[in-house]
This record gives sequence, structure tokens and C-alpha cells, in this order.
Amino acid sequence: MIQLHQFRPFWGLPNASPFCMKVETYLRYRKIEFKTVPSNPRQSPSKKIPFIITDDGQTITDSEQIIAHFEALQPDPMDADLSHEKKALAYLIRSKVEEELYWQITYMRWGDPQGWKVFLPDLKKHMQGLKGKVLPWIIRRMLLKQMSQRGMTSNDTTTSYASGIQLIEVLAHLLGDKPYFLGEKIHTLDMSIYAFLANIIDQPYTNLLHSYANNMDNLSAYCQRIKQLAWNDWQVL
Repeated sequence: MIQLHQFRPFWGLPNASPFCMKVETYLRYRKIEFKTVPSNPRQSPSKKIPFIITDDGQTITDSEQIIAHFEALQPDPMDADLSHEKKALAYLIRSKVEEELYWQITYMRWGDPQGWKVFLPDLKKHMQGLKGKVLPWIIRRMLLKQMSQRGMTSNDTTTSYASGIQLIEVLAHLLGDKPYFLGEKIHTLDMSIYAFLANIIDQPYTNLLHSYANNMDNLSAYCQRIKQLAWNDWQVL
């Protein structure tokens, strides 16, 4: 059976990594049989997760390449109805969402002092002994440096969340009253946007970005819609 190597469920979310959640949402929606394997980046050929091992032993890394691999095997590709212009638009939206919201989600957990206060104890539960005492702080120091280069600092949460709030507002306007981002039909773009929004809207601790996103009724309804399609049988762990 196909093996999906990814992080464990966390904070009531199917996965704390939106890239892992993106792939699992796709596999569930497509009803492709697979088993999850708790893993970490050191076990991946690319040093990033998720990665999959196919039935024939092929290893595929990168969430978008994983989805492309399985879509090529489907008799009814999800994006077959899209024009070249719509495919280009989907690419631009996905690229912006994955780049911007990845760092916003990272900041929520590692940079925001209140987020770090609740994230650290749960993170340490999965790190035994000396690793749990040292590794989170090493990782945080590295991430703080990377976030500061993007104008995100621990002492100014308002400014740090500003670009994320702006993007959430743009997404709410872009979705409007449509069921999915490109219209009446679900596409691979929705696998990505859902995973990133869910890691903001459904995470259990509030912050400026979380509160703003939860006030966007159409985005909350959108997440619920995809949950019903792909996650209706999943039990919160």
C-alpha cells in the first residue's frame, strides 16, 4: 500500500504541516488507499516532508509533485476543465498562499510569544530527553532569524501578522460566494488553500490572524465544505 510519510496529528488538526495536510486531503478526497507513517525530515530524501513511497517502491517528495503523480493516473483529472489562463491563475494563487501563509503559520507557533508559550510544551512531548530540552530552542533561533528577514519579530505581533491578514482578506474577496476558488467545481488548488486555512482557522489558540480568519464567514464555510468531502470520518486525536 502507498505510504504517506508525514508528521503526527497535532492540536486537533490532522497535521500541523499544511503541506502534509494538503497531500492527505487530496488522497482522501480521491479515495486513494494509503497508510500514514509518522516520520521526520531526516528520513526524507529531500530532507522535507511529506514524501510518499508508491506501491512499486518509488519515492516522491514535494506535495505538488505527489498530487501531480496521482492525477496523471486518474481517468478524470481534477483540473482538466481549466483553461490555460485559469491554470496560470491557480498557480499564482497557490504560490502566494503557500509562501505567505507558511511563514504566518510558522510565526503563530514559533515567533508570537503567546503562541510559543503554548506550542513549546506540546512540541516537547514528542522529543525525549536532551533533545526536548535543546532542539526546540535551536530550531526557534534559526526560524526567528529567517522570520526577521521577512519583517516578522516577536516584539511586534501587529506588524508581523499584517501581511497574513491582508492575504486572508484578499482570499475572502476572491472566493466571494463561490463554493470553491475557481468556481462551482473543486480543483487541486483547493487542496492547498484548504490545508493552509485550516491550520489557521482550526488551530486551538487565538491570535490576530486566527481571529481575523474566523471572522470571514465564507472562508470558514469553505473549510467546512472540504472537511465534509475529505475528512468527515476523521476523529480528532
